[in-house]
Amino acid sequence: MSVADELIGPAITDVAGEPAGATQRERLLGRYHWAASYCEERAVVEVACGTGQGLGLLKTRARSVCGCDLSMVNLERVRTTYGSAIPLARTDAQVLPYATGSLDIVILLETLYFLPDADAFLAEAHRVLRPGGHCLISAINKDCPDFNPNHPLYFAHYGAPQLAAKLHSNGMEPSCFGIIPMDQPSVRSKVFRPLKQVAVKLNLIPDSMQARLLLKRIVFGRLEPMPADISGIPAPTRPPVQIAADVPDTVHQVVLCAGKKR
Repeated sequence: MSVADELIGPAITDVAGEPAGATQRERLLGRYHWAASYCEERAVVEVACGTGQGLGLLKTRARSVCGCDLSMVNLERVRTTYGSAIPLARTDAQVLPYATGSLDIVILLETLYFLPDADAFLAEAHRVLRPGGHCLISAINKDCPDFNPNHPLYFAHYGAPQLAAKLHSNGMEPSCFGIIPMDQPSVRSKVFRPLKQVAVKLNLIPDSMQARLLLKRIVFGRLEPMPADISGIPAPTRPPVQIAADVPDTVHQVVLCAGKKR
């Protein structure tokens, strides 16, 4: 984990072209390669697709793929990358514009905690999925020691048990996985972890993307731009690890949860 990522934690969002640390890029690659593993010859939608870095990877595996987001700015960035190759829709994640039983895979990555009504999204995902289809969710793990609970835009915090319970209560059987293990920190991480814990406790971590990027530059120096399309980038060397769905996981920074429609 980079010094900057260890000190200030995950950014608000992952924007194509914006400076990013090594762990931020690994999170992006890890969650999309995991999601892509479910998409072989399936009809797929990514909800809250952001600037679309993962849509090209999903397209290499899926029978069909489309993206949707509430932000027109994000969707314009997606069109800049892919042109008309991927259908896009502007929509609220809590009201999906897809026919009942029309999709095999619904993907929502690191967004559930930003939704005022997570159950509304999950009910919509259940509606548009065919029987046996999957809703794939990732979330920053609230049970990881490095979790920052003070994000001003969070409506809820999730670990594996909370994600699994949400999926189960909305008619889906959950399987949970973890990525970005934190149980073997580097020497650099050991130095900066106490500083981050103090900053979190005192609510000193900046809220805005701009402030976080500035702090990353101060702490880490030159950062690499977030890629606009990850379809040609291999999966991280540390693959997802299956974890218990009913026990808090204190090892992994990110929880991945696949809910299979009953």
